[in-house]
Amino acid sequence: MGEPSKLIVPALPDSAARARAFVREKATLDSMRHAEADLLVTELIGNAIAHSPDADELVISVHQDRDSGLVVSVEHPHTSDIAPADTGVGFLLLERLSKSWGTEHDGVNLSVWFTLRTPGTTSIPPDVSDEELVQRMADDPAAYSDELVRRHSDLVASISRRYRGKGIDQDDLLQVANMALLKAIQRYDPEIGSIRPYAAATISGELKRLLRDRGWSVRVPRSLQERSLEVAKASDEMSQTLNRAPEPRELAEKLDMSEEEILEAMDARNAYVSSSMDKPAESTGLTLLERLEDDDIRLLMADDRIVVEQAIEKLPPRQQRILELRFNEDMTQSEIADEIGISQMHVSRLLNRALASLRESIEIDADST
Repeated sequence: MGEPSKLIVPALPDSAARARAFVREKATLDSMRHAEADLLVTELIGNAIAHSPDADELVISVHQDRDSGLVVSVEHPHTSDIAPADTGVGFLLLERLSKSWGTEHDGVNLSVWFTLRTPGTTSIPPDVSDEELVQRMADDPAAYSDELVRRHSDLVASISRRYRGKGIDQDDLLQVANMALLKAIQRYDPEIGSIRPYAAATISGELKRLLRDRGWSVRVPRSLQERSLEVAKASDEMSQTLNRAPEPRELAEKLDMSEEEILEAMDARNAYVSSSMDKPAESTGLTLLERLEDDDIRLLMADDRIVVEQAIEKLPPRQQRILELRFNEDMTQSEIADEIGISQMHVSRLLNRALASLRESIEIDADST
């Protein structure tokens, strides 16, 4: 049994990418196991940073042999006697994807490790439905989830092709798409409908976020880039004199533009701010790869999308804008308040009002059909 390979990285969200590359370099795995290892390593890094904000560096250890399989651990200083795993926070993917996992605390450092699960040997008849496979995953997670991945792996290739030529390397697109497919399978609930549109929506959502968070790689037109910078500068100047964020109407008057041009420039600004895929959000602690929640997926489901869009069109323009920023742009209420120039409390009231109106409208449509 050889010694484990080790990598020391700063305790920063961006280190997750280095850790994933290190595991891929040191481990011999098939593409499915690589995708699982990527997700698990990302979760370990995110939890380490979230629960030990004072840690300066993380130590990643990788060991692989025939008997134990692949064992990966993340070690970092942790002063509390209670390990994060004992609090019930996080580690959902570790429970679902790993063969085994655990924590070790020596009074100074905390190590969280996982052993990657091995492919299942269960024979699966071709006539078993996706819903049945999901229900049987508790009996043999490796076999049944692998079968679901095999059945829907064409989504990875077909959806990834739509995003070629937009400034993102094809390998990065495929890696994110594979991780999204696996995540969709692990989070799927048969009550929301067929797994295929759910997986497609998850993959598309993750790839859109990848493009949005890679700076101007989205290839915003030069004229729109310049207008976005002009609006941002004017917004900063007016905020100083007004002691609040200016409304789009006020910016439009100052810059002699239409409100539609102002809103378009504000949207384009999201493509200018570069952020790491692995950076946890301040509000939720989730990384960008983990922020496509079930409620967002339901809005994207193919069967419900037309009904939802028709209901949204009946709302006032400001409520439509808030829903767009909250669910499509994944912005917090504070960010929305700054964006449109109102208080966070007002955003909360309008958001609740919009959601209540949507529920009422959709229920009326459902009763009438």
